[in-house]
Amino acid sequence: MELAIPLSSQKLLSGNPFQRELWTSMENASWVSASAPTSAGKSFVVKRWFEEKIARSERFRGVYIVPTRALIEEVSREFRAELPEEVGTYSIPWDKDVNSRPHEVYVLTQERLHFLHELLPGFTADLLFIDEAQKLGDKQRGVLLQRVLADSVSRNDSLQVVFASPMAANPELLLEGGPDDSRSVAAETVTVNQNLLWVNQVPYKPERWTATLIDGERDIPAGEFTLPARPVSKAKRLPYVAVALGKDTTGNVVYVSGAAAAEKAAGLIAEALGPAADLSENQDIQDLCELIKQTIHRNYALLSVLNRGVAFHYGNMPLLVRQEIERLFRIEVLQYLVCTSTLLEGVNLPCRNIFARGPKKGKTPMTPADFWNLAGRAGRWGKEFEGNIICVDTRGDTWETPPRLRQRTNLTRASEPVFNDLKPLREYIEAGAPVDEVRARSLEEDIYSFLASRILNGHRLAELENMPSNDPGEVEALEAAITNALEKVELPEEVLRRHAGISPPAMQRLLTYIRGHDDQDAMLLAKPESDDAAVNYKRALTRCNKQLGSDFGGEKRCFQLAILVVEWMKGARLAYLISKRIEINTKRGDRAVARDIRAVMKDIDEIARFAAPRYLACYLDVLKFHLEQVGREDEIEDLPDVAMMLELGVARTTEVSMMALGLSRASAVELEEHISKDELTPEECLDWLQKANIEGYGLPRLVEREIQEVLDRATPMAA
Repeated sequence: MELAIPLSSQKLLSGNPFQRELWTSMENASWVSASAPTSAGKSFVVKRWFEEKIARSERFRGVYIVPTRALIEEVSREFRAELPEEVGTYSIPWDKDVNSRPHEVYVLTQERLHFLHELLPGFTADLLFIDEAQKLGDKQRGVLLQRVLADSVSRNDSLQVVFASPMAANPELLLEGGPDDSRSVAAETVTVNQNLLWVNQVPYKPERWTATLIDGERDIPAGEFTLPARPVSKAKRLPYVAVALGKDTTGNVVYVSGAAAAEKAAGLIAEALGPAADLSENQDIQDLCELIKQTIHRNYALLSVLNRGVAFHYGNMPLLVRQEIERLFRIEVLQYLVCTSTLLEGVNLPCRNIFARGPKKGKTPMTPADFWNLAGRAGRWGKEFEGNIICVDTRGDTWETPPRLRQRTNLTRASEPVFNDLKPLREYIEAGAPVDEVRARSLEEDIYSFLASRILNGHRLAELENMPSNDPGEVEALEAAITNALEKVELPEEVLRRHAGISPPAMQRLLTYIRGHDDQDAMLLAKPESDDAAVNYKRALTRCNKQLGSDFGGEKRCFQLAILVVEWMKGARLAYLISKRIEINTKRGDRAVARDIRAVMKDIDEIARFAAPRYLACYLDVLKFHLEQVGREDEIEDLPDVAMMLELGVARTTEVSMMALGLSRASAVELEEHISKDELTPEECLDWLQKANIEGYGLPRLVEREIQEVLDRATPMAA
């Protein structure tokens, strides 16, 4: 009773001690920084707080920041299922319905919140929740997160801000610059039973292994086990241990450090499980295989392991495929899931066993903070009450330091290393941010852009929360350097503010280049359906390299990416893009199909949906300014909205509206060829779906199911 949380609906919400303290803090403080183990239930109670604020307010705008694009639809789906029907839940800044209802919730990444701020200058939020707030330390995206936080606060000085981070030693760091009534809430209690096990080879017997339970400083022998085959290569140790210890249960997650390693480990696990694990007759498995063949490729490695209850999961995979993998793992159709660092990004995927061997995040050893964040998936509050964390090969140099005690780590901001010594940044700015230095100093370029936006918004740099206070002279000198640089830039302030991560001098360089080019028509960006679009965008990417400092590679690579970008904006199926890449490389004698599939998905995630919109949107705005100056304003309307097209991967308003209803890009693209109208609103798309003969289109069953889920959600609203 003491821990129960009373709601305005007169209901009681059961909570643990940490959740009760967090709720009390949110009721009484403007800013709250909450830090606790992954399994403590932070996001659960925050979602209930969103519901409570909606119930108490005549008008409400809540923004829920997730760390990755892949999480947007998962969180949005939960809000749509739990909130009253009249509450708008939005995940796309370009949705025609945004900012139209009394109560609205926005589920966005920091990139999409930045887009929203630029599209709606008058938009203000009442509540901002930043999940996985430790991501403020992630270089470029961390700087952007700091920037959208500052922009949100400047739009509404009474904004409530809630941060959530796992096991931070200094959660109060996030409250710097906040109101006096800010509160920090921290807990160390793990709300599920977690066993930490070290497993190692028995000397002279490579197939025999020992397990040791780690209890603080005590090592407790837990027994021996036998691997299913000889681990001739070290790459086989992790999957074979996972099979030996997890084959009689479900809920096994195997952590590896990259997409190629995930595919290889999944294949070894499936092979070791053998024919006895066959699931080829399972309808869910058949439906997922059908979707993969139609939307990715008939030779995708996932198809060879699903029939034995094994899957892999990494961030570049299509959303609909990932969602189905996660669903089948939760309902225990899939026994094993091989994951990369995507699992650190807040994916709500509880499990029974986590297996790891010298884990890395990218190419660097995983930090203790990331390891314990990963370990928090072993058991989950309200989901799975016990979990095992199995560390493989803890002897030798596989692990820098094998984990033993759960420990808190310090939060940092990405800007701190630069702010600790402002002189190099100031010298870089005074030198004009030379284009040949931009790629090597990309973090400083992002911070330069951020600080310039603060000055343009009328703020002093000394007001910034982590700006050093012990050297006011250097802060003033930096502010003067930025102010002097801004005076040399001709572009409007709104253009300079709009493009996070690109410095004002870089934009001025591009403007000067466009003005001086002999063929002004060649500067225009074509619509993606134009016959000459690929050549046009190849030249634009090359100009971005030379004037803005982007890194799209040499001439051949720019052309390859231009083809990808153009087809992506047109709404091409992923399967088509992969097949074209394989076809081109095969003609060159390169038959690495698996590598080509991964490469295309990586290029879409990192180039088409991140780097290309960042630089091409800036290119387009600078070009528009030039066209206005030379009296060619009438041509501006014909220029494409590259930011929207690249972020979403569609060209028409109709597909944007379909995605606003909750459909994945894959489903929206499958429907595209059946809809002739370009400008349908979400309401018109819903009406079209209700009248269409969906079963007659030959769509994959999972696409049909996703469409039906959208229709089912809309039926009560229509009634």
